[in-house]
Amino acid sequence: MNKNFENILIYGLGLMGGSLALAIKNKKFSSKVSAIVRTLERKKEAESYNIAEKIYLEDEFLASNLWDEFDFIVLALPIDLTCQKIDLIPENYSGFITDLGSSKTAIINKVESKYPKSHNYYSSHPMTGSEHSGLKYGKEDLYDNKLCILTPASRVSAEAAERVSSFWAQIGSQIITINAVDHDEILSLVSHSPHILSSLLAEWIGQNEKVIQYTKNSPLPLTGGGFRDMSRIAGSNPDMWDAIINTNREFIYSGLITFRDKLTELIEHLNPNNGCTKGFWKEYFKESKSHRDKILKMNE
Repeated sequence: MNKNFENILIYGLGLMGGSLALAIKNKKFSSKVSAIVRTLERKKEAESYNIAEKIYLEDEFLASNLWDEFDFIVLALPIDLTCQKIDLIPENYSGFITDLGSSKTAIINKVESKYPKSHNYYSSHPMTGSEHSGLKYGKEDLYDNKLCILTPASRVSAEAAERVSSFWAQIGSQIITINAVDHDEILSLVSHSPHILSSLLAEWIGQNEKVIQYTKNSPLPLTGGGFRDMSRIAGSNPDMWDAIINTNREFIYSGLITFRDKLTELIEHLNPNNGCTKGFWKEYFKESKSHRDKILKMNE
């Protein structure tokens, strides 16, 4: 089945939702796109970009109960809000639903609790984004050739799996299916913990008195590319990341404990009292590069 949805509703027009609306427009879907925003200011901003047929204020949409006008709903919201909005969608809604959440267990638990029988909710996680947030940073090619992880809840219909998968393929994404628990464990390692470490790096260096002193007197930043690259994601949306961390704490916690143990081992190799193991760092960096290349599939 390679059928476009006729009427798509994007609930939330931040970076991800806005970019999705732009992508649908750019790919020349036959679909009509509408969106929901929370404030009049956001509505005016969204209308100025002309990326949707209709922009609804959240209160007016909910009061009018317009769900059935749409055959596909995309919840483009932080995870805590996604779980809240799932409760608002009528149980007899016959269209298809997905989200863009970066952790899955909380969302899948909510879906399985809401739908004791067959349903059309198929959860998505496009592996893309930016350190910037907001509609003004939306990009029509944000999803092009990016991985989209699909996570099925119990009792999801085969048609939902097929239609949602087809939608992301038409957007330009590559697809893989991963269950909620494995998704959250993997993402705690490759995304969520690195965000905390990036933020810690920015805090650690940013509070150093000499860095502060000389940065004030320097015509340009004192940092090289290393700090910029490693701290880039520390500039991401705090509200979104607060929700991500709080819905995947267990896996992040256990992963960072392992990370701490490995860091302690490395620190001991720097301890002047332990002497110097010749060639240790050269071999360590070679091995680390090999791991990085495998994770990023750089040799394929």
